[in-house]
Amino acid sequence: MNRKYIVDTTTHEYLCIALKKGMDWEPNNQDSLQTFMGSRENEKQPGFELLTGEFNDNAFFEKWIRNGTNILFRY
Repeated sequence: MNRKYIVDTTTHEYLCIALKKGMDWEPNNQDSLQTFMGSRENEKQPGFELLTGEFNDNAFFEKWIRNGTNILFRY
């Protein structure tokens, strides 16, 4: 299954924000999105960035979880 994530590259927290079902994307975790965005205490630090991307489950695991993501945030 493909999912869209938003990732804080400084804290390595992430949130799945959409799921692909067939040809369409369905919003996911929208009730947590505002809290996630508002809790970025590091947003004024140099090098801060939020990344978003579409990944299948295995690619996301390889890129973020296995290689240094330390906090699972509502998968």
